[in-house]
Amino acid sequence: MSVKKEARIKLSDEVKFVIERLSESGFSAYAVGGAVRDSVLGLSPSDWDVTTSALPNQTEEVFSDKRVVETGIKHGTVTVIVNDKPIEITTFRKESGYSDNRHPDKIEFVGDVAEDLRRRDFTVNSLAYNEKDGLIDLYGGLSDINDKIIRAVGNAEERFSEDSLRIIRAVRFASKLGFKIEENTLRAAEKLKSGLDNVSAERIFSEFVKTLCGKDAFNALTNYREIICEVVPEIRDCFDFEQHSKWHLYDVYEHICRSVAAVKNEPQFRTVMFFHDIAKPAAFFVKNGEGHFYGHAKLSAQIADRVLQRLKAPNSFRKNVVFLVENHDLPLPESDFKLKKILNKTGAEDFFDLIEVKYADNAAQGTEIAIEERAKIDKARAMAERIVKSGECFSLNSLAISGEDLKALGFSGKAVGSELERLLLLCMETPSLNEPSELKRLAEKRIEKNSEKNFEKSSKKNFEKRP
Repeated sequence: MSVKKEARIKLSDEVKFVIERLSESGFSAYAVGGAVRDSVLGLSPSDWDVTTSALPNQTEEVFSDKRVVETGIKHGTVTVIVNDKPIEITTFRKESGYSDNRHPDKIEFVGDVAEDLRRRDFTVNSLAYNEKDGLIDLYGGLSDINDKIIRAVGNAEERFSEDSLRIIRAVRFASKLGFKIEENTLRAAEKLKSGLDNVSAERIFSEFVKTLCGKDAFNALTNYREIICEVVPEIRDCFDFEQHSKWHLYDVYEHICRSVAAVKNEPQFRTVMFFHDIAKPAAFFVKNGEGHFYGHAKLSAQIADRVLQRLKAPNSFRKNVVFLVENHDLPLPESDFKLKKILNKTGAEDFFDLIEVKYADNAAQGTEIAIEERAKIDKARAMAERIVKSGECFSLNSLAISGEDLKALGFSGKAVGSELERLLLLCMETPSLNEPSELKRLAEKRIEKNSEKNFEKSSKKNFEKRP
């Protein structure tokens, strides 16, 4: 067994308590997996897992004074709540017979941590640690961490055949950690990537979004695009597609990847940027030697909607992404009135989200003319911030008169909505009009004007009927 005593890892108080309690009860126990990896990297893990020689029922007995949840009892996992924090504890095990390319047909509990580490996906995740034994490193995980490499444990094709989800997880870890996938591991992943079809859409979606949110998302998306394409086949047409545009230095796919890396690191924004130009190849045409993509935003939104439904993304997430993709190319006006009309359509929160998207789109264009265009985005954001902060009216909610007020003045039916919209436009153009008394005066004047028109119309009709 390869043990590295010098590798000191600071365990959380809760994990230290769990390991010590199991050890005092005659069982071996270690912190394992991603938390150990992140600790070696100098990161602060949020979730800790423990592996032990104790069987699930023995673990429950050891922690009989604590709250214990049987989260995955048939797989040997129970969760112990320590200081209100959940710690997953799993019995050493080995697995065999992955007939669905995802889950083991047979799980066998074992008494040796070495056997347990052998079944894990990547060397960087196959490390175990406790303060007594130090760092258990059987597969060169520490070396691969130092060399920034994602390498499968043992035979890569076997690991990916056992669980196809590991294929996209390899890309996700490369993105998260800024590592490269080792050559043999990458070759096996690309060879077996069709196995991702056997994985639940929800799990694929989760790993895909985590990939987009990695600190090295640009390199992960560009270097491992064949695997990304297995998840979103619609992206393939963007590969190496030259834009022939004075606005763009990069081909469509590189522009997309750069925009993902440029936007705020939140799942919604990263997903928007991945899809925002996905339909450009379908919308492309050349006019006077210049490439154009009229209507690509709407087409891209349709593709995003279809893909996110296929991946079973949460409905609210999907709708927000689709809205931002469809409107990412919305022209930004330079007058308060026109900007208020956009704010009326989008709402303030969505408008500022669109600004974030526009910044990332602009940053990923790579041309001087694009840099000049950034000033317009800055101006639009400043205008919107001023309008919102000052409380100027751009929606019916902020109008100083209501539908009930109009009904009291004599409006009814569709006329109520029409008058509200008319008054809103007047207030958007002239903010000082948004006072109850002034709006009431304007509405009453409208009634008088309509009454005069109706009188004239009625008189004319009666005159025409006279013999």
